[in-house]
Amino acid sequence: MSLLKAMVEFWRPETHTFHFPVGEMTVTLQDVAFLYGLRSTGIPVRSNTRGPWEEKIRANLYPHENLGEWHRERSSREGDVVVGNNIKLKWLRQNCGVAPQAGATDEELDRYTRAVALELFGTLMFPDISQNSIPAYYLELVSGNLNEVPDFNWGGATLACLYRALDRASMRFKVVTGPWMLLLFWAWSYLHVCRPEVAPIGGLGQSNLDSCAPFGRKWGEARSFSRSQHRGAVENARDYLVVLNVEDVNWFPYVLDKAVMPRVAQEGSIAEHVRLPLIFYHIVAYYYPDRCRHQFGLYQITPPPLPVSWDVTQNLLGFQHGTYRDRPELRFCVIFFCTSHIVFLGSDSFRVPAIAAPGTPSVPFPAHH
Repeated sequence: MSLLKAMVEFWRPETHTFHFPVGEMTVTLQDVAFLYGLRSTGIPVRSNTRGPWEEKIRANLYPHENLGEWHRERSSREGDVVVGNNIKLKWLRQNCGVAPQAGATDEELDRYTRAVALELFGTLMFPDISQNSIPAYYLELVSGNLNEVPDFNWGGATLACLYRALDRASMRFKVVTGPWMLLLFWAWSYLHVCRPEVAPIGGLGQSNLDSCAPFGRKWGEARSFSRSQHRGAVENARDYLVVLNVEDVNWFPYVLDKAVMPRVAQEGSIAEHVRLPLIFYHIVAYYYPDRCRHQFGLYQITPPPLPVSWDVTQNLLGFQHGTYRDRPELRFCVIFFCTSHIVFLGSDSFRVPAIAAPGTPSVPFPAHH
């Protein structure tokens, strides 16, 4: 965590980038596709559905033939399923997280799939502050036809959640939660600081590109920090980042492994190169890939002005779920974010053929702020 704490000190919430000595860098939608295997296109992740959630949980996650046992569990304190508006993670794993045996019914397979998806939402993609439960409203995202679940923009939602977490951490909010594992995988992929040694991994290189493991699997295996430099205190990581130079950055971390990455990562998306709002329920965070063009192998020009003022950014940072209904100015901020300033950075006039091969970019790094 010392590396993450040090990185927060370089984060700017108005640009959603780290301001390093080598220029601005950030976690991009392309990084989310490679590290987590999530798409950056699709329906924004949002819902207006409200509780009570108990009946929805029972209908989607509990066997219909065990209604008596369900009521016994709900009546015992130890077996609580719902705490407030959250599903207990322990209950979810015990009752729904066991893989069905051969010959399982479609209902059993669907129930297990929903449970796995909810656990991914609550632990890796959109972690809850409680760390032992999952917001029940996530169930709405998987309660319908499971074939429609891939239609959501999961990559954009996960990145919006990470940006919000970094924004709040940089502004010294007391309570901050988010997909920190994604940021850690990103830092280990690009930077040499606090990087562990990893065991050989399986899953990469499988012929089925729809089911093979993403690049993040590399860092999810057994790790050893015995030979890692700059490990330990926050000061060590900070001292490294303060003098970061071009040679200390792996600008193309996925190139050598790209051929064995999931199809979603190989295909890419135009959204990875466009200024656009990232949406996850009440969170709206702007994505500025044009400020980090070196990560795409492009020459870094001075980026255009930001499309929103700092006042608007601050309003959105203070945005809490449900509070906007009585605050028209916040409602305007969301509408403004979602309907304006879509800018494409990948036109031919922006491309530099000289930066086509893996390695350190040979073009200069002009400073900009």
